[in-house]
Amino acid sequence: MRKEFVIKKYLEYQEIIKKRKFKKSSSFTIYYQLSDNPYPRIGLLVGKKNGIAVIRNKIKRQVRTFVDKYIDKDLNLNLIIAMTRNYDITKFEENEKEFEKLINSIKGDINE
Repeated sequence: MRKEFVIKKYLEYQEIIKKRKFKKSSSFTIYYQLSDNPYPRIGLLVGKKNGIAVIRNKIKRQVRTFVDKYIDKDLNLNLIIAMTRNYDITKFEENEKEFEKLINSIKGDINE
C-alpha cells in the first residue's frame, strides 16, 4: 500500500465508522464509505486483545497482503479493516478466503 492509500487521521476513522455501513465475519469487520478519490483508502485496526506487538504487526502484514491481492486500485472506497479477537495468524488461507468473501460482498453492494 502506498502512502496516499492509507487513512491515518483519527477523525477520518470516526467519520467512516459513524456511517454504519459494514460487513462482518468471525475474523474481520470492514467499515466502508464511498469517496471522491479515484483510488481506495485503507485503515487497519488491530486491538491489544489480539496479542503482543509482534503478533499485531504480523496480523497487519498479513492483511496488507490480502489488500494488495483483492482490492482493485480503481475502487473509490474508504475502508476501515478491523481484526477481531478471533483472528488467528496460523490460519492464513482461511483468513484470506474470509477476507475475499467480504470484499466481494462489499463490491456487490456498491455496484447495486
